Amino acid sequence: MQQALQDRKLRVGLDVYAHEPSGGSGVFADALGQAPGVYGTHHIGASTEQAQEAIAAETVRIIQTFKETGVVPNVVNLAHRTPATHMLIVRHRDQPGVLATVLDHLRAAEINVQEMENAVFEGAEAAIAHINLDRAPAPEILARCRAENENILELTLLPLAPN
Repeated sequence: MQQALQDRKLRVGLDVYAHEPSGGSGVFADALGQAPGVYGTHHIGASTEQAQEAIAAETVRIIQTFKETGVVPNVVNLAHRTPATHMLIVRHRDQPGVLATVLDHLRAAEINVQEMENAVFEGAEAAIAHINLDRAPAPEILARCRAENENILELTLLPLAPN
């Protein structure tokens, strides 16, 4: 690391070092912390009043954005690909209980929902749900869903491309 700092003329900011004191006090003797171009703080560096105000403001912004849009800003570690193997497309009337019927049958068959989106069309009379599943439900499961809920207009099962 020190060679890269020197060769590339880097400046870095650090708050974690390989050779830190293990307790709340002790001698700090990490050579990297003394290298030119290294600016460091101890772990409590984020505990200034300004840092705490910034953290609080960002927390409020994230919650407000989620509340207003359903999107979580700055989310990390979302799967780019899930273990889903099939997509179930549910065309339905926009009525209570439609998706509950489908999800109840999937749960009973121990089929996991990997991703799900329900889009309602203009006028809120019809909707379409895309449900990515970790395996295909048997045809009789889909038939029971249709039979139990008259608001399910069509169920289509599509295989997804392998990862």
